[in-house]
Amino acid sequence: MKVLKSYDLRIKSELCNICNTVNKILSFILECHGPLKENVLFDIKVILNELLQNAIRHGNNEDSSKQVKIKVGIDNSFVFFIIEDEGKGFDINCCGQKEELMDICEMKENGRGILIVKNLCESVKYNSKGNKIVVLKMIE
Repeated sequence: MKVLKSYDLRIKSELCNICNTVNKILSFILECHGPLKENVLFDIKVILNELLQNAIRHGNNEDSSKQVKIKVGIDNSFVFFIIEDEGKGFDINCCGQKEELMDICEMKENGRGILIVKNLCESVKYNSKGNKIVVLKMIE
């Protein structure tokens, strides 16, 4: 994948920053790519919302002195997101796999967001510490 454009930003670990950050990222994507299908826009909103909530709530424990780093890259067919918090990380082997999608009502609250993201993206990878995630989403 040859990245045509990228966008980097940092936000304080406050939940009130999520909506504005998602809107900034969507504006960047639309500016670079042009219009997207409604279902793709919806998926991107869900993905970003879940990843940013996890980084702020679970990674940085809503500590506003900590930041979340975000990198967005786009080419003609894909967008990627790299989200990194300042937390201690988590065991990356504890999350359900894409194939294990079960009744959403039976799922525990923890891990549900990652499972949703895995099912909306083409690829999900973590660093070994578990405080950085890289996701790839097809936009064409």
